[in-house]
This record gives sequence, C-alpha cells and structure tokens, in this order.
Amino acid sequence: MILTNQAFVQSPRWTAAVTSICAEGESPDTLPPLVQAVRLLRGAPRARVVLTMGPRASLAYGLLAALLGRRSRQVLCEVFLDDEWPQSWRWRAKTALYRFVARRAEGVIVNSTPEIAEVSRRWGIPEERVRFVPICTTVAEPRAVPAEEPPTVVCAGRTLRDLPTLFAAVPSIRAQVVLITSGEQKLPGPVPENVTVLRDLPLDEFRARLAAAAVVALPLLPAPRSTGQVVFLEAMSFGKPVVTTRAHGTVDYIRDGVDGLLVPPGDPEAMAAAVNAVLDDPGLAGRLSAGALEAVRGEFSPDTHALRRLAALKAFG
Repeated sequence: MILTNQAFVQSPRWTAAVTSICAEGESPDTLPPLVQAVRLLRGAPRARVVLTMGPRASLAYGLLAALLGRRSRQVLCEVFLDDEWPQSWRWRAKTALYRFVARRAEGVIVNSTPEIAEVSRRWGIPEERVRFVPICTTVAEPRAVPAEEPPTVVCAGRTLRDLPTLFAAVPSIRAQVVLITSGEQKLPGPVPENVTVLRDLPLDEFRARLAAAAVVALPLLPAPRSTGQVVFLEAMSFGKPVVTTRAHGTVDYIRDGVDGLLVPPGDPEAMAAAVNAVLDDPGLAGRLSAGALEAVRGEFSPDTHALRRLAALKAFG
C-alpha cells in the first residue's frame, strides 16, 4: 500500500493505486500538519511507502516517527528549498531538522532536475535518493482559447516573481500588461501606465484572465527551488504562448521555441523582445500554442504524472 496525505483525484490511475488520509472534502490545506502526521503514522505499519506532501506535514510526520522509534518509510515531496541563510539560527535549525528527517526517509521527489544536486548537498543524502517527477496541469480539459482584443499580456503568481525585471520591461511591451498577484505582494515602484494590477483573484477569474491573454509572461528570480510551473502549465492548457525566465522551474518543462520562449534571468530587454515577437508574429504564436497543448496533453497530463510518480515510489520502496 502507498499511503499519502495528498488529495490528488485528477488521475484515476493515482487514486486506484494509493490510499489517502484525506476524507471526502478534505485536503492538506484544511488539515493541520500534526493531524496529518498522526493519521499517516497510524496507517504507516500497513504501508510500503508513505508519501508526505508539503513542508510542514512532511517534517511533522518524520519527526513523530523518529520520536516513537518507528521506521518512517517516508518519501518527501513538495518540500521547497529556500535561500541559504547560515547566519540565522532559525534557518540552521530548520535545515538540520529537514536533514534529519530526509536521512531517515526512503527518498525525496523534486519538481526539477537542478534540485536533485541541491537537495543532495543540503540534506546530505545521495543523489540516487532524489528523483525528479514533473508536475502536471490542473486544467481538466486543455483546449485552445482565442485571445481577446485588444491583446493583453498576463503575469501571474507570487513566489519568486521578478517584478523589477517586469516593470523595467513593460514600457517596451506593445500591449496592456495585467499583473495578478497577492494582496501582500510589494511592488518594486510606481505602476507603469500600461500595467493593471489585480490582487487575490478567485480561481475562476484567474483562469479567465489567463485564457483571455495573448501571451503569459513570467519573469522569475534565480533561486535553489523551482517555481512558476503551476501558472505556466495552466496557461499552456489554454494554448497560451509562454515567455519565461530560464530557471530551475522552467528548463524541464519549456522547450525553447517549441512550446514557449526562455529568456535570460534579469534581462528586461530580452523579456520585452520575446513578448513582442509573439505579439507581432501570428505564425510564431500559433506554433507555440500548438506545442503547448501537445505538451500538457501528453508530457504533463495528470495520468502521465501519476505513472511517473508511482514508478518513482516503486523504486524507493
């Protein structure tokens, strides 16, 4: 048995193969980490593998198993690395706890290939115990959605978005730019004239804005963790050309010139030029749109993701 705290119901292959501690209507977002850890611990003796999703639940379960002297059978997933801050005792303590849990675990699943070496180094485990499994689209039925007129460029998300580069690029972008972010996100300066800022949109409205866009632009900050995949995979599921930074969260998902465009980090001129190239060239936009839909229907579909994750867990267990 594979036991997990994940509520991933998009793939019948996955739900048929695993047992979740989440009852109907529950999710890891609604259950306190300690409750998840206790439920996982109760089921662990019958499990071949215990897949823990998220940093807090993964840490709580791993520490609780160690405290009780139990073999954890744990595979950690969605435990994101932050920037190193060795001068902070809190950061050192947190890193030491994750290192302790990871060393007792069967392995770790990461969302990009560059994270394999980083996790191995930071947590002191062999690279063979770290495996990359691409995440998948969360859109049930990927389909091409025509862009609205006049064209808009959408930038969305919160984590590690390079807003200074975006604000430096937008004066050169020949379209209105819609920035969708959180209520607490600080902006790098005055909002440029061709930028509209929308905060804390409901999911349906957020997806509607993505679907209406001509281009989705995601400038990302360099970091040891990957980010941006959820947004650009959703955008690709609507057939949107994506222009994003070459970074940990993109190099395993975007094929430059095939289903999106990759630009150097911190380069507003390159970002603006790539966005304008898509806006000005319907042929390029159409090719990227078709490539994006092909990718999310195949490489990044829920069933493909489920099969890859199950294969990784089998190798660990």
